[in-house]
Amino acid sequence: MQFHLVVVRPFGAYAKGTVITDQDVVTEILAGEHAADVVRIAIREG
Repeated sequence: MQFHLVVVRPFGAYAKGTVITDQDVVTEILAGEHAADVVRIAIREG
């Protein structure tokens, strides 16, 4: 299942409310120190 991210606490170049859709960036953020600054939104496939 793929996810988009929504920023809940600003960090780097991302403001609160920013939706991150690039899957490479999503993977990088979830594996890093800012994983707690976002919430995952499931993408419905099909």
